[in-house]
Amino acid sequence: MIGTYTAFGTGAYGRIKPYEGGGSYNTKYYYTIGLDYSRTLSERWDLCSGLEYTYNDMTIKPSFTGVGQPLSNVHLTLVTVPVQFKYHFGKLAYFNGGTFLNILAKDSDKYRPNVAMLLGIGFGIGFKHEFNSGIMLSLNPYTRFNGIGNLSLHSESIKDYKYLQGGVSFGVGYKF
Repeated sequence: MIGTYTAFGTGAYGRIKPYEGGGSYNTKYYYTIGLDYSRTLSERWDLCSGLEYTYNDMTIKPSFTGVGQPLSNVHLTLVTVPVQFKYHFGKLAYFNGGTFLNILAKDSDKYRPNVAMLLGIGFGIGFKHEFNSGIMLSLNPYTRFNGIGNLSLHSESIKDYKYLQGGVSFGVGYKF
């Protein structure tokens, strides 16, 4: 199966152990667009991969310096290569989960370096409908935890920063 999808949701970005008086991050929303490729392994199992782009709009309140602090808007962007498995149960539902390689890029190096690579994990429960023509529609609520591993040369700069996503994906594909 090859297809495309879009997703949207919200998330939380920040340090696992925040510094006292440190800055705070408020994720407003994110959206994702992606390409999906799935290969059938057995009657119930598929291996899925692809490429996706995620745009996250967030507000940062800088660390306290004793003077009124303005809020800053930044945009966290991720280019992701997912590697997931789908387990189909019934004709319409499936469970999916796996790992994600995220290339993290920001429009501002004021808070982090411009590029870093993070590993992530995620899972979801999806629903699909396949038409006789081979066209398939899907709906997939999911949760992801990005930043469980750091492959960056800038490891000190993004150490302890994690990004938790919750959202829903809508897809259209064609099954060969």
